Order: sequence, then structure tokens, then C-alpha cells
Amino acid sequence: MDNPLSKLLSFYKSRNFIRAEKEYLNIAKKIKPNHELLNLYGVILFELKKYDQAVIQLKKSIEINPNYYQGYNSLGNIFFKKNDFNEALEAYQKAIDLKFDYYESYHNKGNVYLKLKQIDKALENYNLSTKFNSSYLPAIKSKIDIHYNFKNHKLALEEIQNFLSIEPNNASMYHRRGDIYAEINDLGLALQSYEKAQILNPDKAFLLGSIQFTKNKMCIWSDFFEIIKQIEDKIKKHEKVSPPYLVTTMYDSPKIQFECAKVWENEYKLKYNQNLTFSFKKKTSKKIKLGFFSADFRVHAMGHLMVGMLERHDKSQFELYGFYFGPKIKSNDKLHNRIFKCFDKFIDISFMSDLEALNLCRELEIDIAIDLMCHTGDYNRFNLFLKRLAPIQINFLGYPGTSGSNSLDYIVADKILIEPDEQKFYSEKIIYLPDTYQPNENDKKISNSIIKKENFGLPEDKFVFCCFNSHQKINPTIFDAWVYILKNTESSVLWLLKDNNFSQDNLKLLIEKNGIDPSRLIFAENLKIEDHLQRIKFADLFLDTFPYNAHTTCSDALRVGTPVLTLKGNTFASRVAASLLNTINLNELIVNNIEDYKKLAIKIYNEKSYLDNIKKKIAINKKKSNLFKVEIYTKNIERAYKKVYQNYLEGIKPQNLEL
Repeated sequence: MDNPLSKLLSFYKSRNFIRAEKEYLNIAKKIKPNHELLNLYGVILFELKKYDQAVIQLKKSIEINPNYYQGYNSLGNIFFKKNDFNEALEAYQKAIDLKFDYYESYHNKGNVYLKLKQIDKALENYNLSTKFNSSYLPAIKSKIDIHYNFKNHKLALEEIQNFLSIEPNNASMYHRRGDIYAEINDLGLALQSYEKAQILNPDKAFLLGSIQFTKNKMCIWSDFFEIIKQIEDKIKKHEKVSPPYLVTTMYDSPKIQFECAKVWENEYKLKYNQNLTFSFKKKTSKKIKLGFFSADFRVHAMGHLMVGMLERHDKSQFELYGFYFGPKIKSNDKLHNRIFKCFDKFIDISFMSDLEALNLCRELEIDIAIDLMCHTGDYNRFNLFLKRLAPIQINFLGYPGTSGSNSLDYIVADKILIEPDEQKFYSEKIIYLPDTYQPNENDKKISNSIIKKENFGLPEDKFVFCCFNSHQKINPTIFDAWVYILKNTESSVLWLLKDNNFSQDNLKLLIEKNGIDPSRLIFAENLKIEDHLQRIKFADLFLDTFPYNAHTTCSDALRVGTPVLTLKGNTFASRVAASLLNTINLNELIVNNIEDYKKLAIKIYNEKSYLDNIKKKIAINKKKSNLFKVEIYTKNIERAYKKVYQNYLEGIKPQNLEL
């Protein structure tokens, strides 16, 4: 019987479970199966999703040999798959009672507790698993996943080191380590980890994009144009080369961004094995239920943008539900407290599985699910939207581009951001708001403490150019323009946000190589928003980045009367500042090419009366325009919600909507 048994094992190991089942039945006709053979048959049935039959066979194996701990472990796996968690725990514990150092069962127990959201018990069992087998990689990986998901970066890095000491050539683990270092802004070690992963697997999915994004943040541009050409070529071939957010910062092409987003969305579908079929019941009720999904209901640029709008939603027509999945909220976060009060119900889904979050949202009968993140941030849960949280889903505010997914029905924009002939590069239909897509509070608290330029290291007698955008938005083309401007405006300085030490050092070296005194480059520390708004007043002109514009930083500058010079491109991300400037009727600060960008910056420097007139115009137009009139903005977005929901009730497919 050696030959049939060998064939059975061969089919099993090659995961040909249908053939394996047939082979077992042939063997069982000729010999009486022992407990090990019954266990193998039970596992085969498990793989074929014949769970009830598998349980019968495994119980038979245990009856033959009551001390057969592997049988109890296999039985536990089936109960776990069936979501019979108490039965699973009992089976795993019996296996451990029979073999106290059975590390696989400890790991499996940990998986059950993880499902039950008992994280401490999950970690306790994973630790016991590695105690009895320090080289058991599944348990180490489970610990890494928990620590990473809960942003316990130090512990995650320790476990990754344990993993790599056993399997030193694992490119995926180096990639994961790079992601963690990038999240904590330890960019040198992030780049080192990514490049090690690239050596081990040059074609690893999305790795090149991670490398380039890190280099961009560090302002390392030695091979910038070569790499962006390489990434673009791969995107055109539909290869898995980069996350979408990086592409918005590097390419002024809605087509390239669309193609990249589609590849990313497809990867999510494969990774999470999406089942997209769900039938929502159409219902008419007095109030439309809006579900807002974000990790940014806190002190964050997005939180500052959305709070005024959320506060002014008409509660007689809408019910607001906040679904949060970000970091632990700090007790002194006043912005979070304001946002929290806006919702009829605020739910932290950070520790919920996708299925739990989906079921909850569907039980609440959310009518419109609003993704305030899409492809941005370390915490986003874009995959939830692929599974359909609500009959209508909207990509709004957080991500300046298309999701690439038909699961998002609409994107909120305006006529500046998306022109008619560009609609084909958006998977969503467009909700065109009448002013700008961006909500802004009427007023923000601005520090009234008495401060001077010297408090920020700014010279009293120099013209101050500024840009408070994060440094991944700076690139060689825009920096060369800044160098040209500085060379032609001798009595000026450039005031940038202090993002990281690498970019600060590299930008100073670059400016010195161009023959400019590096002391003319001044870096601003991060401050609370009210202090930041106060200091922006000391800037004479904000120089925008391209192709990823200033967003919140642009409206902040305009709020305090500082002009913003922007280069308008072809993408959502490269037109945000133009959208804001158009709303406040300052189109003279919008240019269409880099040469005009440089000329206008120098003109504003040279002509004080021209600059003074622009500032006067900002002061007047702030009051006249709708840029800082959140009541009007909220009424407009509410009109959009009501219209798209009415269309849904009437069976009208999503279509472009102009208010």
C-alpha cells in the first residue's frame, strides 16, 4: 500500500485536494484507515470546505487514539473556520493538555483570541508558541501583524528582527520594516530596508514606488528623472510598481494616475478576496444617513477642513455617523472633541475586522458612505468600500484623485479640478460643487501673542518667500525654479517647513551648489495651528509646489492674507490651489507654465505696489467670496447628497452632477 499512500500525500502536498479525496476513498476500500490517515482525510475535507464531514473524520481519528494531539489541533482548525470559537479553543487546549509544548496549537489559540478581539490573550499565546519553538515563523509573523496594526512600532521592529534572523532573505519582511521606519519618519533606515528588499527581489510589487517616495521626502534626486520614467513605463504596462499617492506627487497626468489606481484597487481585491455582491433595500425616510469614514477625526489637516462643515449639517434632514480607525486620540485634542459632537453616533472601528465593520454599517442602514481618505494615510481602510458599506459611496476631500474603483460612485470636485474631457480618467462620476471642492471654516483661532520675524529666524529687511508643504511635494523642477527666483531677488529668503533632517541638509547643499548662501534657506518648526496661522503673516508670497499643490496650506495662507502663486496643471492634485484662488477671484496668481511662475514671482518681489494691491484684494475677496463661508458650502454638499440619493431611489445610475 506504499504506492497509493505516496500518491495521496503527493496530491495533498500539491494542493490537488479533489484528487486527494478520491485517492483516500480508494485506499479506504482496501485497508482500515488508522488515526493518522483519518486525520489527513479530515484535513483534505477541510480544504475542500466540507467542514461537517471533516469534523466526523477527525473525531473518528481521536476515538481510535485519544492521545492524538494533532487530531485535536486539526479539529480546532475546522471549528475556527466555522467561527465556532469556543469549540476551537476547547480543541486546541486539549491538544496542549496532551502535549504541553505544542507550539502550533498555541499559535492557533492566539488566532482565535485575535478574532475575538482579545489582543492580550492573542499575544500571550503567540509568545508561548515562540517560547516552545523560537523559529516558528507563523507565530512571529502574527506578532508582527498585531504590533504593526496597533502601531506599536518598536515591538513590531523587534519581531521583524527575530524573523529576519531566521529567514534573512525575506524581501517582504524588509519591505514591511521599511514601511514602519517610514511611518515613524526614520527615513534613512526606511530607505536602507527598502533597498535591501530590492536587492533580494528587484521586481517586488509596489517596492519601487516606496523607495522613490522615501527619496522624495529626503529630497534625494540623483536619479529622479530616470526613476520616474521607469515607474511611468511600468504603470503603462499595468505592473504593480507604486501606491497611487506617490504617483499624484510625481506625474501631472490624470491618465497615469488612473492606470496606477486601477492596478492598486485590483491588488486590494485579490488580497482581501472581495465578495462584492450585497443587496441593499431601498428605503425612503425623513433623514438620509451619512457615514463618514476616516482616521483623521483629530488634530490633522483634514480634521481642520471638515469640522465646520460637520457642525453645520442639517440634523433635521441628515443623521451623521462617524467611523474612526486612526491612532488613539489624545485627551487634550480639542479638535477631536468638536468633531465627536457632530455625529449622532461615533464608532471606533479600529479593532473591528472588515466583516464586523461591514455588518455594523449595513445594520445601521447607512445610505451614503463617504471615504475621507481613499488612498492616503497609514491607517486607511479602502478595502471596506470595495465590499460596499452602503448603496452610495463617495470619494471626498482626503485624496486628490480617482480611486480607480467602480465601488466609489462619486468624487467631489469643482469645474477647475476636473474638466469635461478629463472625466474619462475618473472611475467615479463627478459631483461638481459651485465654488471650490474644499470646505473651510469661516474663522479659525489665530494666536494673538506678540511675535516678531526674529522669533522665527526671519530677517526684518528681506522679502520672504515661503512654502509650508511637506517635502515629498518638492521636486528638482520646482526647486530649480525657486533657485532661479532667489538668484534674481537678492534681498529675499525662502522659508520652508522643517520636515526631516535629511531633506533639510540636502536642500541646503543643493542651494549652496547653485551659488546661493544657504542661510537664505530658513526652516520652520511645526507649531499648533493657531500659532502657525499667526506666523504665515510674515511671508510675502507663498510659492506653491507642482504637480502636487498646497491644499490646506494654501487656504491657511489666504486666510491670513498671504498671496499664493501656483502653477496649474492637468490633474486634481495640481489644480487645488487654482481652485481656491479662483474661488477668491485671484486668478492673476495662477500660471500655466514654469517660466511664467518664475517671472511672476520676481515681478511680485520687484513691485511692492502690485503686491500691496493683491493683499488688499485678498482682504476684500475673503469677505465677498464663498471660500470661507462654510454655511453655503454645507448647503451645497447637502444638495448633492439629496440629489444622488434621490437618483438611487429612482433607479437612476450614478451620473455627473453639477450644482
